[in-house]
Amino acid sequence: MEIRDFRTVGAVFALLAAGIAAPLHAQDVAIVEHSLPGEGQRPQAIVVGSDGNLWVTEVLKHQIFRVTPAGEMTAFAVPGEAVGVLQGITSGPDGHLWFTSREENAIRRVSTKGEFNGSFAIPSLATVPTKLNKGSWPRGITVGPDGHIWFTEMAANKIGRVTPTGSFTEFEIPTANAQAYGIVTGPDQNLWFTESGTGKIGRFDVTTKQITEFPLSHAESRPRDITVGPDGHLWFSMNGSDHIGRISTRGEITEFALPADTKPIGIAAGVDGNIWFTAFKSNKIGRITPAGVVSLFDLKTANAQPFGMTRGPNGVVWFTSQANQVGQVSTAAKRLE
Repeated sequence: MEIRDFRTVGAVFALLAAGIAAPLHAQDVAIVEHSLPGEGQRPQAIVVGSDGNLWVTEVLKHQIFRVTPAGEMTAFAVPGEAVGVLQGITSGPDGHLWFTSREENAIRRVSTKGEFNGSFAIPSLATVPTKLNKGSWPRGITVGPDGHIWFTEMAANKIGRVTPTGSFTEFEIPTANAQAYGIVTGPDQNLWFTESGTGKIGRFDVTTKQITEFPLSHAESRPRDITVGPDGHLWFSMNGSDHIGRISTRGEITEFALPADTKPIGIAAGVDGNIWFTAFKSNKIGRITPAGVVSLFDLKTANAQPFGMTRGPNGVVWFTSQANQVGQVSTAAKRLE
């Protein structure tokens, strides 16, 4: 485990404890990097489970990891002969973890004890099958405002819903080859998703079943993950154009420039009132204020390729790194051990 610790002053902690956003600087941020047990693993998505632990998908060795807030890790091998790339993961309304399985073209379920107790085959296949993938390529996954599980289908040009009993409903995206990637429930109780293939943000009205699309400034911007910000807007990474984007629930878009070759992917709202993101190419963790002020913080591990991100217990932001690691970022005035 590598520790990078920058002490905060007591006044900052007092402001955070009082719920008042304080301006933060490099010395206010502590980053800890934890190596996964074993070698050659590539963790991707990360989420907080109903048990208060972090749950992580791993794409090469077909595992789900449980990580305690203290950094203790347990690996669970996903059973099945056809298991391949595992990507998105969410904590379901039933207390289980739900995750996407690409080669199986399925949504799968695991309990917080590590028991794999559900595999649900997605009805659709790829609109244009390839040697790499013939299925719908389920990617992002979240809990919808209706209490069901919702997910994106990158290769089938749809978003889908699966009930806790395994019943599917799918909705086609109006723009061809949208390559829907991330998905989240917005503060307006609609589903918001990114269209990485066409440079758009989609909104799905769960009541009317209508999809509205909002184009970004560049079709090649490749929006990836999306989250709800502390300001009530949706924030998303733009991997292809090195920007962080913000969209209001009315569809008003603002794009904030990042340094060249940042290549952001994961994104999450922090308890400090800012948005945090992973800078995949430049090997950093980024922070952007609601006003658009960007700060970047180096990772100690070379070529870590930080990927997924979520806000964990105790206000700590967690992230995954393709270099066989998970990490945590704290802005509170205490040392991470």
